[in-house]
Amino acid sequence: MKRKRLLMLIGSVCLALMLLVPLAASCGPATPEEAAGEIAALESEIDELEGDVAAKDAEISDLEDEIAALRAPAEVYEWRLQDSYGATMTGWRLDPLVDDIYEMSNGQIKITTYPDGSLIPVEEIPDALEEGIVEMGVTYSGYYSDKIPCFSCADAAFSWQSGDDVEVVWNLLGVADIWRDAWADLGCYYLGPHMGSQCYLISAKPVETIEDLTKLKIRAIAAQAIWLEELGASSIYYPASELYTSLSRGIIDGLIYGGAVDAMDMGWFEVAKYVLKPSVIYPTVDDYIIGLDLWNSLPENLQTIITAAVVKNSRFCYLEYQKGEFIDLTKARDEMGVTVNELGPEDAAKLMAAVAKQWDILEAQSERSAQIMDIMKGWLRTQGRL
Repeated sequence: MKRKRLLMLIGSVCLALMLLVPLAASCGPATPEEAAGEIAALESEIDELEGDVAAKDAEISDLEDEIAALRAPAEVYEWRLQDSYGATMTGWRLDPLVDDIYEMSNGQIKITTYPDGSLIPVEEIPDALEEGIVEMGVTYSGYYSDKIPCFSCADAAFSWQSGDDVEVVWNLLGVADIWRDAWADLGCYYLGPHMGSQCYLISAKPVETIEDLTKLKIRAIAAQAIWLEELGASSIYYPASELYTSLSRGIIDGLIYGGAVDAMDMGWFEVAKYVLKPSVIYPTVDDYIIGLDLWNSLPENLQTIITAAVVKNSRFCYLEYQKGEFIDLTKARDEMGVTVNELGPEDAAKLMAAVAKQWDILEAQSERSAQIMDIMKGWLRTQGRL
């Protein structure tokens, strides 16, 4: 190809010389000065033609590189996704996500999921993502509130009570942007909210009043401990994988973690027969996250695919939890002897007074926390719930 362009250049020069010969003959002999000027003009034209050829060479080289890149096989990614839930829940929740990403990327992204603790403890998921030990995670931000204070706001008790609440507050009113900025501090990219189950107190001892609550030791994360302790109950934290054993051995009397679907999947209704409503949070909001450096290295089309798959999976999980809550709680009542109680008006008022203190504490933790709580309260006011 380069030889062809060189011949074209030589041909152009020869043509110019051929045109010059008759012109010179018709005009008579040129003076030395005129000849020198004509030679300089021709040399200038030759230089210009050579420059044009060089530019075309570079352009052709770039196009050849683009063609080679398009013909090259796409990079295949094999990732590990660490979940914060047990094995019985990881499969039905995240297999559809994995399948969607694989199919939408034409097999370019293949993900293997791992349940809670199978690769790393849940507390180490952000570090593992930042270091590339695993590539993706689904976890609860409240576990890391000691590092990122605003993450406690995901556990603002008795705030949102539907998937629509979450999608408006997170995706439309700006909490997701604040969340994404916060996760970046831990070397992770926040893909979006994972909407889960209802979240209420499940206990091995009956609870019908606030007084009953004060006699229990309850598994809860730090944010929930605020209002529990304000009501006189004690709390302690255990990871999900240890809750069945802790309940069955009486190490804890109850837990605030999820709803009936979680309890049935993880066996808690076998050893804890009491449910206290209303729901502390509905739905629970976990986080889909990916290593920040990995995310930034991905082409835009793969980023779009992953984001779309996450949104679909979140809605799928929420709807499955809604359906499962009705089925599993009915089964727990009818077949396993589970009793559902609800606080009376007087105790409910005491509960909300304790929760108001939690909200105030959350709001004061950081500038991000104040922004999040302001958004959440504003939405509740528009709904007449505050």
